[in-house]
Amino acid sequence: MTTDAQLDARFGPVFARIAAGALEREAQRRLPFEEVKWLREAGFGRIRVPVEHGGFGATLPQFFRELIALARADSNLPQLWRGHIGFVESRLGHSDPGVRERWLRRIAEGIIVGNAQSEETSPSFWRNATTVRRVGDGWRLDGRKSYSTGSIFADWILTTATVDAEHSATVLVPAAAPGVQLIDDWDGFGQRLTGSGTTVFEDVPIAGEDVEPYENGAARPSTLVAIYQLVHLATLAGIAQAAVADTVAFVSQRTRNLANPAQPRPRFDPQVQQVVGRLQSKAFAATATALAAVDVLEQEPGDAADAAVFAAQTAVIELVLGLTSELFEVGGASAVTERFRLDRHWRNARTLASHNPAIVRQTIVGDHLLNGTSPTSWARRTWEAVQEGR
Repeated sequence: MTTDAQLDARFGPVFARIAAGALEREAQRRLPFEEVKWLREAGFGRIRVPVEHGGFGATLPQFFRELIALARADSNLPQLWRGHIGFVESRLGHSDPGVRERWLRRIAEGIIVGNAQSEETSPSFWRNATTVRRVGDGWRLDGRKSYSTGSIFADWILTTATVDAEHSATVLVPAAAPGVQLIDDWDGFGQRLTGSGTTVFEDVPIAGEDVEPYENGAARPSTLVAIYQLVHLATLAGIAQAAVADTVAFVSQRTRNLANPAQPRPRFDPQVQQVVGRLQSKAFAATATALAAVDVLEQEPGDAADAAVFAAQTAVIELVLGLTSELFEVGGASAVTERFRLDRHWRNARTLASHNPAIVRQTIVGDHLLNGTSPTSWARRTWEAVQEGR
């Protein structure tokens, strides 16, 4: 089995290179194509792939430790890998040995899978305007997807489409296939470099083996909801660590302290020290909470893991949003200079925290504790509501 030390030795230098250019990329809004290439070459996409398939065979706790470290370097990178991460987990648990073998080998060879599932105009996850239809021995795909995180960097795109009134399908699309258009039009104020733009499919030919139909509303047991949320939590933990490090660097270089003349250097000001200490406490707690949720998923996949991850979501969000706002207390107006771009930590954290609303997850956790309701049952209830026109 690959050890933590081996993973750190392989990926640590790559993360350091990524961190070195993070501010410049932010200022220039330069998408990290080169940085994604570095990660691909280092084997980041195959960390979870079993050794016998060409990967490193890392456990979930090992993987998420590395993901937090990557998020500390640049929080855009874990987010743009999120679709790939979820896809790897879906293949690891796939019921068809042939499908599992084919995709794990491809992933081990270095392919990257992007994500393009959301539609701005669809009233539900189960109602895709995007369609896939049989044509001869294959299929044809048509539609338009938003929030296509990571797809612009990918070799394959994971999408969803309507087959008929009762069925949808997971569709795997070669990114270079004719009829695929990737548009970098993401206009969010945070996570600006994730390539979360629009993907257009126009009569795209799809091989039969790359269309996987399923019944709408079927709440199949899966770890994927927890995995996708844990990517956000790990990224938030990395943002917290980066925010503390940048705050320490900012305070350390300051040479005047107008608020407290008794301590000319802010680094020696007890009030500044208190703020920094409080920031570190929140970063530590956010990281520990995220990793504790990962441990539950590793040991008890199922309702217990979903409930733990959803509970952790609220705690991590509150800790990191508080931290990234409070850090400005160490420097007054000087802390808002564009040179340091400390605001990016709050913007990125706020953007991540807006995904999969915490208020919904809190209700799911409460219902689970009070009534024993399975956290996965929301999928079936949502589809039933769609069918009833509610």
